[in-house]
Amino acid sequence: MALINMLPPILADKRWQQLLLLAATGILQSVCLILLISWGRHVVEGTDQPSSVAWGLGGVVIMLLAAGRYIERFYAELLAQRYIFQLRHRVFEKSQHLSPEDFRVADKGGTLLRLTGDMTAIRNWIVQGMAPLIVIGLWFTVSLLALLQLHYLLVVALLVPLLVAVAGNYLLGRYLFVQSEQLRRRRGEMIRNVTEKLRQLPLIRAYNQPGKETRRFLRQSNRLMQSQIRKARTSALMRGMNEAILLFAMLSLIGTGLHLQQQNIISAQYMAVLMTAALYLLGQLRRLTRLYEFWTLKKVAEKKLVQFLSRDSFREGRRSRIAGAFKVELQEVFCANRLTPQSFTINANSRILLSGESGSGKSTLLSAIAGLTRISGGRILLGDKNIKSYRSRVISQHICLVSSSLPLLRGTLKKNLLYGARKLSDEDLQAVCAVCRLDNPQELSQGLQSCLEEGGANLSASLIYRIMLARALLRKPSLLLLDEDVAHQSSDVQQVLRGLASTFQGAIVLCADFNGADAICPQRWALSGEPDATPANNNNVIVMGQYAKGK
Repeated sequence: MALINMLPPILADKRWQQLLLLAATGILQSVCLILLISWGRHVVEGTDQPSSVAWGLGGVVIMLLAAGRYIERFYAELLAQRYIFQLRHRVFEKSQHLSPEDFRVADKGGTLLRLTGDMTAIRNWIVQGMAPLIVIGLWFTVSLLALLQLHYLLVVALLVPLLVAVAGNYLLGRYLFVQSEQLRRRRGEMIRNVTEKLRQLPLIRAYNQPGKETRRFLRQSNRLMQSQIRKARTSALMRGMNEAILLFAMLSLIGTGLHLQQQNIISAQYMAVLMTAALYLLGQLRRLTRLYEFWTLKKVAEKKLVQFLSRDSFREGRRSRIAGAFKVELQEVFCANRLTPQSFTINANSRILLSGESGSGKSTLLSAIAGLTRISGGRILLGDKNIKSYRSRVISQHICLVSSSLPLLRGTLKKNLLYGARKLSDEDLQAVCAVCRLDNPQELSQGLQSCLEEGGANLSASLIYRIMLARALLRKPSLLLLDEDVAHQSSDVQQVLRGLASTFQGAIVLCADFNGADAICPQRWALSGEPDATPANNNNVIVMGQYAKGK
């Protein structure tokens, strides 16, 4: 029950007003149906021709029934769309507040499926399930009361088949639920695969694997098709069963009416009216034949949404500013299977070259400092306070990571540079562009309006890195974390980093391996989990294990 409560109530935020209107529509249609039956009985029993007033009243009743259908459809859609809007917002917000280890979850096809397929299933339930159930349920209840006034056998003749339909839908619905879950899983698998492969077309062509990927897609597509067929078979069986039971209910009602007429319990005139009402009732009840199907698909969608919303969220602290001077201190920080315990301090003006063998955890360490990787143990202190006690806004303002794992966005250069930028003037923007050498018209012919593809696919590695660096500088951080990148081998990037080291007023941690890197950042930190490791013949080298807290 607690998990279901994670979804916003359908009738919250004054959406109950649309529900009341739907209920009023059902009552109106009930009254109109009674008036229509009364009018029909008057026409059948009358000896004289109906007057123009009688025909006019009949026309008004019919128009009111039509208006009721309009109100039901429009306000049911209004209720559904307002609820979906809120639900869609909650899913998107959740995707942005996932815990670090779940970041990649939002990037898979499941999120797209939640924002499209699951929302459609819930919308269909509200518009074509819940709303008709309320409206038709009300006037159907009134119809049963009217039939009860004639004879109780008429009510029994109508209710018994409908109860059989409910039982049959329940039994078939269990299979439909399982098949709908499987269908959704198959669809998600194909979406994830296609999304990944479309992004990696150069890799597929470079290794000549179009045939392999086509065969894989065909297998997934075939499994999806088979799931669709199985679901369609169950759905068709359910609809056929409902149609048969509904027709049987009408025949039972009419047959019971004929029996009562033969027994002189009801008159022939009432029998004619009863048949007319039964035909109208048949058309309305047919709208409910897919009710259980819509409900089943809605339950599958809710289950998947609850599973997503129940994932751990990133828990923010309450501190909105750093107490004291800026400083970052790591105390025995480690990440299981990725980074051995490390301890060191970054002061406000540090210039640190981070080194270590491949796989020693350099990128993991920088990502952990930036708050993008959850540590398994130890503490990270920001200004003498645990970094967990700060709001994420504070951390991102003071610490900025430049890494290929934080790619460029599709759009203009200006859009990318100003993404997350703090208050700045045109002079600030021009100064940063000059520092990062983004003012060369040969590289960016349209200047700030130059178009970038997703991830900067149409740019060189050097230009991509300089744009990412400029984007970080426009955040005006206190600490720049520069992760290892192939662009560091570019002379342009190396010159930018040299200039940055002398002009940037904050701290820099550079993870790079090129000649002259130690001149940019004279203090070196070598990642090593071995406390007895011997430092190189360089007074600036510090073996991390020797400075662990408590040692």
